[in-house]
Amino acid sequence: MRVVVYGSRPDGHARVVIELLATNGNYKLMGLVDDLPENAGRRIGDLEVVGGSSDLERLAKDGVEGVLLGFGAARGRAAVLDAVENAGLALPVLVHPTVHVAASAVLAPGAQLLPNASVGPGARVGRGALVNTGAIADHDVQLADAVVVGPGAVIAGRAQVGVEAEIGAGAVVLPDVRVGPTAIVGAGAVVNRDVPPGVTVAGVPARILEQRSDSAVGP
Repeated sequence: MRVVVYGSRPDGHARVVIELLATNGNYKLMGLVDDLPENAGRRIGDLEVVGGSSDLERLAKDGVEGVLLGFGAARGRAAVLDAVENAGLALPVLVHPTVHVAASAVLAPGAQLLPNASVGPGARVGRGALVNTGAIADHDVQLADAVVVGPGAVIAGRAQVGVEAEIGAGAVVLPDVRVGPTAIVGAGAVVNRDVPPGVTVAGVPARILEQRSDSAVGP
């Protein structure tokens, strides 16, 4: 499959995706996509920025078949996913060989699971969600579309994480807890109660630090 990576930061998630794809003979990398004008000249190795999200239909006509998200933030992921699908392009699932995925788990289009991550029985990883290195989504966990789970984070059984929510590195979300859409859980936090949409929580136990005035999903 001929693919592009949405994102162009040479020291960011785009590089992680590119190096993982390089070990998989099923994909041919065709370039990078980035919407920021100041990034138009960026390169990662031999790959260069070939357009923005407004160019996806053109890229599809030129033979590109799929797009992989190459940025690690939750905010803005849903809009990019919609743009990719509206252009008729695929969202390949990316799973590192060291990942454990239970037989009854579900990985939606565009899900990305990085080294040593684990997805338990009955769990669902939503469209374009990112489960980072060493993170755990335990049994029956529901990760909505565009969620980002940081390295080493643990989402315990039956917990639910809403669209474009972000779980920081090493954080723990306890069983049955719900994290609302666009909420941010700080690194190392322990979440023992539901988190409202659009808030930032941190600490042990996690407490609300900030309520964003605009908690709508999008860039």
